[in-house]
Amino acid sequence: MEIVTLEQSYAKLKMILDNPFEGSMAIDETGTVFFANSFFLDILGRAEQDVVGQKIWDVVPACRLFETVGQGYSIWGETLTINAKEFLVARFPLKKDGRTVGAMVKTLFPDQSTAKEIMNKVSRPGKPENGTKNALCTCRDIIGETPPMLYVKKLARRASRTSSTLLITGESGTGKEIIAQAIHTRSVRREGPFISVNCGAIPENLLESELFGYVDGAFTGAKRGGKPGKFELADGGTILLDEIGDMPLFMQVKLLRVLQDREVWRIGATAPTKLDVRVMASTHTDLVQLVKEKRFREDLYYRLNVLEIEMPALRERIEDLPLLINALIERINHKIGADAVGLSPESLDIMKKYSWPGNVRELENRLEQAINWSDDHIVDIRNIPVRPWEEEESSNLPAHADMGFRDCIQGTERDLIASALEQTKGNKAQAARMLNMQRSVLYKKIGKLGL
Repeated sequence: MEIVTLEQSYAKLKMILDNPFEGSMAIDETGTVFFANSFFLDILGRAEQDVVGQKIWDVVPACRLFETVGQGYSIWGETLTINAKEFLVARFPLKKDGRTVGAMVKTLFPDQSTAKEIMNKVSRPGKPENGTKNALCTCRDIIGETPPMLYVKKLARRASRTSSTLLITGESGTGKEIIAQAIHTRSVRREGPFISVNCGAIPENLLESELFGYVDGAFTGAKRGGKPGKFELADGGTILLDEIGDMPLFMQVKLLRVLQDREVWRIGATAPTKLDVRVMASTHTDLVQLVKEKRFREDLYYRLNVLEIEMPALRERIEDLPLLINALIERINHKIGADAVGLSPESLDIMKKYSWPGNVRELENRLEQAINWSDDHIVDIRNIPVRPWEEEESSNLPAHADMGFRDCIQGTERDLIASALEQTKGNKAQAARMLNMQRSVLYKKIGKLGL
């Protein structure tokens, strides 16, 4: 009975894989083909017994499937030529207990003409979503499977169920606006607008009119008929106040009133305008420290920090690098018309050891540089002219015997930081406040000291 059940399960699995719309072929860790469905056999023009048991480079010389066994990550959207026909394919590793034991290649479309037809439909310009210039990010754009990112995703899902004010913190380049957009697109406000305002990029004398708008004749040079502010434009949706820590104190008072009363006063208006808008704020600065320094209002801080999501630095989730790299390469290819398909193993080793002070934004920048400087489909990060990891490595070289004082200082720093992290149960924001240290400085020291 067990044998019959096993045979039935195998037959069902073969029916799924042996469909007329996509080709599938798999190899083991030695490069030996152990499966090829009828679609793939038809492409090759060979019988199953002539393919299974053979080395992949003998069956399909142009296929780079064996590289996937060594690389251990997926490649999507690669062109593979078989018998003068082009197919769009994906390569991905087969893993068991975390170890790569083989790889599979699959055609993404029956043929290249079908692929082009579908891609033309997908890329055809349509109506922008939510009245914005570009489509917003969704939860699928939150890339990462490490514990810190899984926790962020969990908080994002919960934050999308409510309209409470949300504060998103984290270093520059960690993806705070992506999280904000993803929460908006998952919430009940998804059909409403998403408006983002960089509070540090607008001159102080223009910030009030940009946020709250003005009426006709409010001041010299005012637009005839007046102008709605960003809050009014976000009515029914979400407004993100980016870099809220850079907002001047006089505007903090006005913002506090908006949060309390849910209404805005246009400059020169005689009556307020009621609003239905969710407020999100983001910052890379330590607002608690700014409150202590009297540079940020304490009452506004508590109004903003109803919900909080802290974005982890890239060095805290370095295991997410392969996933991020694949997604960023795809985005860069689309942006500059390149055809990079992966990263060299040597490059990945270098990137895993680097601290990434600029986080994901720096990672994307370095990858785009490498793709532009590369002559191969496999990207080599060593091709870029400026290599900051080399400078970092030299600064981390062991001190000489006459550097005992510096060693002593570093040892003291290590003990203090380790003690603070232990007392706060690993909460870096609280540890930074306990040490009276900027959070970004604490992150750098943690990375440098290997804590």
